[in-house]
Amino acid sequence: MNLKLSNTISRKKEPFVAQSLTYVTMYVCGITPYSYSHIGHARVYVTFDILHRLLKVLGKKVTYIRNFTDIDDKILDRIPLPHTQIEEKITQFVQPFIADFHSGLQKLNCLPVSHEPRVTQTIPEIIELVEQLIAKKHAYVVGNDVYYDIASFSAYGKLSGHPLENLLAGSRVDVADGKKNPGDFALWKGNSDGLYWSSPWGYGRPGWHIECSAMVGKYAKTLDIHGGGADLMFPHHENECAQSEAGFGYPLASYWMHVEFLLMNKEKMSKSLGNVLLMKDVLEKNKPMAFRFLMLQHGYNKPLSYSDDDLAAAEKAFDRLNDLFWRVESISDIDFMQAVLEQDIPFISQAFAAIEDDLGSAKAIALIFEHISEIKNSPEARKLTKALCEQVLGLKFEEPKEQEISDEIKTLIEQREIARKEKNWVQADQIRAQLVALGYDVKDKKL
Repeated sequence: MNLKLSNTISRKKEPFVAQSLTYVTMYVCGITPYSYSHIGHARVYVTFDILHRLLKVLGKKVTYIRNFTDIDDKILDRIPLPHTQIEEKITQFVQPFIADFHSGLQKLNCLPVSHEPRVTQTIPEIIELVEQLIAKKHAYVVGNDVYYDIASFSAYGKLSGHPLENLLAGSRVDVADGKKNPGDFALWKGNSDGLYWSSPWGYGRPGWHIECSAMVGKYAKTLDIHGGGADLMFPHHENECAQSEAGFGYPLASYWMHVEFLLMNKEKMSKSLGNVLLMKDVLEKNKPMAFRFLMLQHGYNKPLSYSDDDLAAAEKAFDRLNDLFWRVESISDIDFMQAVLEQDIPFISQAFAAIEDDLGSAKAIALIFEHISEIKNSPEARKLTKALCEQVLGLKFEEPKEQEISDEIKTLIEQREIARKEKNWVQADQIRAQLVALGYDVKDKKL
């Protein structure tokens, strides 16, 4: 295995060495299901699906954990009062958004994960971890609240590059809420009205960061890989790191991976700007595999500026592959690596090596198109290339559906046929240009 990954904590691309010869444990922060998922979410989870697939092809048994943050102000503010039977009300509220998330990832051909814990299902583990942090003097109680003391953890800032001394040096004397330092964060948020969950510190609910540490601890010890969007690096992942290592006494993860932003015309998606594109809307209007193909054409650790034109171009490129591969017999992931070694087709080995090099799917796709003639002329190359696209890149090839042609297009086609019969080549070429501009591929038959 020659897998290399960009490790956020070391700021370097490193050879991937799992803690076990057989298993890999991976945790990726999931969505907060207060609304429908957007295409930025899709980019993150397509990226980790490629990694999931690659690890499986390399012979690893993957435990992939992805959570749902179903306790959040954005959720609680939308639940009708009074906040009694809170878990039932949260479940009713979030379920449509979770179903939407699953539907989108299924259309994008993402593999199922091993575990999908929810915060509401992890309250006992969260309370236990907070108690451990208090006992080890990494946390302190203020009224009904519990805060993590960042000054108690000397390695705070190692993931994000925000040194602890800088955060403490900027502290003001008049720290609000009884916190020791402005950077101290809530592990437990007390509620004086007796709402939510009972704890040793009174009624309340978990803070944001503690949930992931508890959910990781529920299913794994030290993770091989922890991932998420770039926006989570600080403070969320930094705080996760600090509280997990202080509470459990061992590193949270060996490798940290962050997927960069998906931008809308070079601007970050934002509801205030009105430029948020929902995953369900994009996948309903366009081919899901075209969207996945667009994501594959760009490195995950660089910002990607999305546009409808780029998606249309990706669809045309994907359709070329779909036309080539949909009839070809598939190879299972179990047989894929053996077939690659036995056939020894250089460009396929190079494409696979590109994906092993920090998920370099863009280079792999470029190699495929560079060798398209070889693929067309060699049954072995065609079969293995399809397997690479399916098993590792997660593309799905299907028989093309016949497209309904509008009356306008039919009229243009008829007019062009008349022009060709009359040998009016200028008019025929003009109409052909119109059809191409409308997205149609014009192929002439002999008159």
